Amino acid sequence: MRSAPASDFQPETADLSLVFSPDRSVFSHPDGTVSTGHDLLRAAHRTAALLPDAPIVSLCQDVWHFTVLFLATILRGQSVLLSSDRTPERLGQLAASRNAVCVTLKGDSATEELPPGTLTLPAPDGSGTDHPDNPVILFDREVATVFTSGSTGQPMAYAKKWGALVIRSIVARELLDPEETASSLTGTVPPYHMYGFETLVCQAVHTRSLATTGPTTYPADWRKMLELTTAPRILITTPLQMRALLRADLDIPPIARIVSAAAPLGEDLARRTEEALHTVVTEIYGATEIGSIAIRRTTVEPVWKLYDTVDLHDDSVTVSAPGAPDIELADLVEQRDARHFRLIGRRNDMVKIAARRASLSMLNTILTNLPGVEDGAFVPPNTDDGHTARMQVLAVAPGVSAAGILASLRKQIDPVFLPRTITFVEAMPRNSVGKLTAGALREFATTVMEGQIIGEISFPADHPAFPGHFPGQPVVPGALLLDCGLELAGLNPTKIDQVKFLRPVRPEETLRFRLRQENERRTLTARMPDHPGAPLALRAVIRTQSD
Repeated sequence: MRSAPASDFQPETADLSLVFSPDRSVFSHPDGTVSTGHDLLRAAHRTAALLPDAPIVSLCQDVWHFTVLFLATILRGQSVLLSSDRTPERLGQLAASRNAVCVTLKGDSATEELPPGTLTLPAPDGSGTDHPDNPVILFDREVATVFTSGSTGQPMAYAKKWGALVIRSIVARELLDPEETASSLTGTVPPYHMYGFETLVCQAVHTRSLATTGPTTYPADWRKMLELTTAPRILITTPLQMRALLRADLDIPPIARIVSAAAPLGEDLARRTEEALHTVVTEIYGATEIGSIAIRRTTVEPVWKLYDTVDLHDDSVTVSAPGAPDIELADLVEQRDARHFRLIGRRNDMVKIAARRASLSMLNTILTNLPGVEDGAFVPPNTDDGHTARMQVLAVAPGVSAAGILASLRKQIDPVFLPRTITFVEAMPRNSVGKLTAGALREFATTVMEGQIIGEISFPADHPAFPGHFPGQPVVPGALLLDCGLELAGLNPTKIDQVKFLRPVRPEETLRFRLRQENERRTLTARMPDHPGAPLALRAVIRTQSD
């Protein structure tokens, strides 16, 4: 029997039980077994008994393990902390800042390097025939804190309440559960990111959908997961992974729908995917701050349709949803009517050159839609001088020339935004859901252009080089600066092709040195760290043959 349409849903009638309808199937596993809601509850209760009375930073990557730990944390009266930055340093800092504990479960594919103090618990056991307690959770109970990816700045924390998660799961049925029978959800995205958390974890817990577990690294993994499920199948993925799936050219079981998010999806990629896999490609629009709020079919129309229960306020460009505070959108939108809008671009990704403006996301979408370009990004200028600065491009494009990319870009973008250089790389530093954060792109571009960090140095005010060297406004002598850089690089050349001292270095200023190897040439550079716009202080070109 077909479920009631989302438009008939009333927030006050939401089932706030920990697991909706425990008799149904909830997860399918790589060994072919299926876990019911009762199995999930048993595993959650057993895990909860082993947890400390503290917030939990979940290290689990498997969606079954993650969901068990999430529900166990709620049963313990605590909340989970979710961060897309999976470095041990970041996770350890997050736990320390929130008086939390990092937790993983045995058998999970979490990173091999775990933060200090990580608690490793037994693999979740949902066996048995008893019907464990399935408590009703208060609507306003805070159950998770999700941190933004930092794609345009520093990560920010947003609290998630149980009732809001339940409501959003139900109204997303139009996208994730539209058929006569329950959908099988297979995700290539991690459960600790808001996208995977909403579409896999919350859907499995709050609706009739069944989620698939298993490795999610390669297209062959995704095919195996899809083969374990029954129709109608829905694949939860990203544009980056969609490209990988097309390149793999695998025999994929029929997919009723592909859902994409986490990065802009180009119309050309959506159309090629629909044609190759005989499916429908639909996008989610949303943000960590409020979750998903709108959908569209990319190949049909450019406008987005809001979920039921979500409202857009044109006067302040904010959105409202039951159980969540009003959130001001980070994007510029053009409201078409009460339920539809067109996306213009992000507020804080606009770049200005020669008095003209363009959206970085728009430029990146044009770049990655070019024939032969598998991935890439425009790197904005490091200076505020909009009259002289030029863009750079990093691209993953085997077999494509820089001249070819430039010629294609020239047909589609304003000439002032054409890149000064196009540098080819093997891969972009994207995170687990394909996002390219501003910080990661800046650091990667600097590493590509200037080389690896080899050390930092500063010169104290009482350094013997300063007396008599520009009295009253002392600067570090250029010869000393170069000598320190060569020592950090382990170089002792007999000849240096070129040296430029581009700005004075004052006492107490810290400089970060980098070394880049390119064929027979090494380039040594130095600039102030943590200041992307700071000009170089030193640039020296050294031929390897002269070492």
